[in-house]
Amino acid sequence: MSKFWLILDKAQIHKNRDFLGAEVKFYSFASDNNFSLPQLDQLTQTHDVSERRAIVRSAAQAVLGAWEGVQVDHIRSNHVFEFGDTGRVLYSANEIPNEFHWIMFVIDVDSDVRDLGARIDELLPDEKVDSIASNLLKIAGATATPQISAALSLSKTLIRGITSYFKHDDNDQLGVVEQSFIRPLHYPTGKRTSVGNSDLSGNMYYDYTIFGINE
Repeated sequence: MSKFWLILDKAQIHKNRDFLGAEVKFYSFASDNNFSLPQLDQLTQTHDVSERRAIVRSAAQAVLGAWEGVQVDHIRSNHVFEFGDTGRVLYSANEIPNEFHWIMFVIDVDSDVRDLGARIDELLPDEKVDSIASNLLKIAGATATPQISAALSLSKTLIRGITSYFKHDDNDQLGVVEQSFIRPLHYPTGKRTSVGNSDLSGNMYYDYTIFGINE
């Protein structure tokens, strides 16, 4: 029996303006070799454009619903998110994966972006969905782990779509993390702690812990 956790220990966001009263939300998505996205198989079995669009939107809703969310209110520039003395579990599994992939998206927004699943047509219009379908079909036939690759591709597309969706509402993307881990290289003993990592935007620093045990 094994257990595995990804923990966000700390984060700090740097902003050029104060944003007292802001609601900062962290959205995290992690997938390992056991992740399943059945819509990918459905997509390869049809050539009907309307069906493909429905399948892609269903897959996007599934991925969006799998995001782990954390909200912190009344934040100012350079705020340090401590998450107590134990950190915040963002992902857990019943075995130590041979590899896993992590995306984290931090945004200053009033609403829960996961609720946008009910408005997926607005978030992903037809032109965007057709492009996604084409990309997912390439992934299905060209990668060793198509389920993982498809989910990560959808998450990245959703982040771009969400940022665009909220751009007229004075909301800001504050940070984006994209990391991939391979057990023999990055956590051979099942454990890894890393501090002071810079996100892709350079606007956020974060510490995390990977912890896996065999019982």
